Amino acid sequence: MNWHCEDELSELVSSWSADPRFELILVDNSGALDSDPPGTEVLRPARNLGFGGAINAALDLARAPLVLILNPDAHPTAGALESLIEGFERFPDAAGLAPKLVSADGTGQHRWQLRPLPRISTLLLQALLIPAGKGSAEEPIAGTAIQQPAAAALALRRSALDEVGGFDETFYPAWFEDVDLARRFRDLGRTILYWPSSTFEHQLGTTVSRLGYGRFIWIYYQNLSRYIEKHHSGFLAVLARLLLTLAAIARLPLLALRKPRRATSRSAAAFGLAALIVGSLSGWRLPRTFQEELGATNSTASTAD
Repeated sequence: MNWHCEDELSELVSSWSADPRFELILVDNSGALDSDPPGTEVLRPARNLGFGGAINAALDLARAPLVLILNPDAHPTAGALESLIEGFERFPDAAGLAPKLVSADGTGQHRWQLRPLPRISTLLLQALLIPAGKGSAEEPIAGTAIQQPAAAALALRRSALDEVGGFDETFYPAWFEDVDLARRFRDLGRTILYWPSSTFEHQLGTTVSRLGYGRFIWIYYQNLSRYIEKHHSGFLAVLARLLLTLAAIARLPLLALRKPRRATSRSAAAFGLAALIVGSLSGWRLPRTFQEELGATNSTASTAD
């Protein structure tokens, strides 16, 4: 999926294998690609499909029994694609394989990438704006079952995706669609295994900076509420929104002491927190500023990581 990630996309295309077994389908949610990069097939939807919608659209074109979901900022290292095929042959019952993600300096990203499915306590801590839910500090061994692998690079059997009905496009435009997919796989008794012999270099967080702090937290926590309501209960979703409101109110005076890392300024952070308060109190029907921005995005752009 491309959403204003043309530089990262160019690196991905240049690193892609020339082996005809590995077709590369790009969904241009930003409408920014004037031509098809060599060796690719480009989908140009009339509107922003979001992360899940873009994947579902690409699946309609994909012909292979194995599919690799890949963000533009995740690039295969030498032999990574071939290793995934070997992994599926070794584990014929696995619904999918999570390759190893590393930063440019070789640092592993397993604590971010490989997580347990969130418990209620984890979700409510997140609603309080408290980071929670990281994976183990120790990297798992090959073949370990992973409850919630990140979809930045995730190989799946087409048959398994069809069985769960693909991605839920209501997690729009991004975040929690991969958590939801992992939850549905678990509910059907399907497993995804870690396969570190296939390694991808991944740049973390390219989309967040392009979205801006306010839009990011509005989208993220809206989809957090949606996930809680879908997989737990409406009551807990309302409780999470209440906790989120209280946490955002408490954070506002603290901006005088510290600016959030992702915010460009204290005023931008204050606007984002105020929008979060209004959004959570209104059941995400307000503020209209973000509704309109997402609507405009829906006709021209999308999401990635």
